[in-house]
Amino acid sequence: MPPATPQPAPDPGAGHEPPPRAAAAAGREALSPRGVLLTASAFCAVALVALAGVLDVPYVSLGPGPVRDVLTAPGEPGEGAAGARDARALVEVSGAPTYPTEGRLDLTTVSLRGGPGLEVSLAEVLLDWRDEDVSVVPRELYYAPRTTQEEADAQSAAEMTGSQENAKVAALTELGVQVPATTTRRVQQVDAEAPAAGVLRAGDEITAVDGTPVGTFEALRAAVGALPAGAQVRLGIQRGGEAREVTTRTYAPQGATLLGVVPDVDYDFPFEVDIAIDDVGGPSAGTVFALAVVDLLTPGAMTGGEHVAGTGAIAVDGTVQPIGGLRQKVIGARRAGARWFLAPAQECGEVAGTAPAGITVVGVATLHDAREAVEDIGAGRGARVRTCEQLAAG
Repeated sequence: MPPATPQPAPDPGAGHEPPPRAAAAAGREALSPRGVLLTASAFCAVALVALAGVLDVPYVSLGPGPVRDVLTAPGEPGEGAAGARDARALVEVSGAPTYPTEGRLDLTTVSLRGGPGLEVSLAEVLLDWRDEDVSVVPRELYYAPRTTQEEADAQSAAEMTGSQENAKVAALTELGVQVPATTTRRVQQVDAEAPAAGVLRAGDEITAVDGTPVGTFEALRAAVGALPAGAQVRLGIQRGGEAREVTTRTYAPQGATLLGVVPDVDYDFPFEVDIAIDDVGGPSAGTVFALAVVDLLTPGAMTGGEHVAGTGAIAVDGTVQPIGGLRQKVIGARRAGARWFLAPAQECGEVAGTAPAGITVVGVATLHDAREAVEDIGAGRGARVRTCEQLAAG
């Protein structure tokens, strides 16, 4: 038989453990009112901390994002978005004479957290609020209610495609090159004040109005114009290769009945201008793309070897339009080594007096303004440019 397992001797000083309920009762009897309050407070604090870690809030956080040099020519290495060497040019022209470039012309981005499908918690927002380089803003400023992640991605991609087309047309127009155009039924942009905002999206193609097919934009405009303001209207659309029907209302902000959409346009370019980028969305690189096209098609290096960055959506007529996250983009550009930054003049008040040391922010209202500013910088005439501080001061 195996030897018996020795048992520990009883501790002569130990008392008997009370049953669980008896222990709980004893604890309740010994707990003072102050103890009850402290215990309840501690419990609430723990619960709030736990809730803050999982509770989604309707905000997005904007931080400095990567930058990308758009002047890098094939076979001439340059810095990529994360500092890696990259020999592929983002902007290339074929079928027309081009000229060497120098220096850097960076597009800038923001790192955005809290979009559809990527919501942030209260705890994350509170941490971001403490970061001086991050802005926390209501999500509704960037996304329509109930927007899905897939819809947001598609919208961003459509905006990037539109910005590239606008940049090419604006650049060639700046250089006096004619670009024939045909208006289409595709939506390029929806007026944020229109009832169709949140119903129609960039890239949608409108094919019918109240069941009647429309083959051209002119037919679409005539069909909508025949309706009274505020009328409910059924629109047949193509979205992502799929036929759908949506319902919205007309409006008449200036007398004529409208849907509030800016139509997309098909352009007949006299030669090929290729802008190849697939990891950045939105319209804000348009101004930088247009400058790169102008630089490639004109003799001499526009930047003169300087490191310039910038942002701003651009219209086909060359107007530089405001964007979001300007302060974060300036910070990201400075971190990448840029000494000059081109910003939409309308937004100069956002960064005047707050830019990091070592970078000068220049306000531009048109592509022509931007071109002249970069040419002045490249020629050593930087003192002539209009800085955002000067513009904000009036």
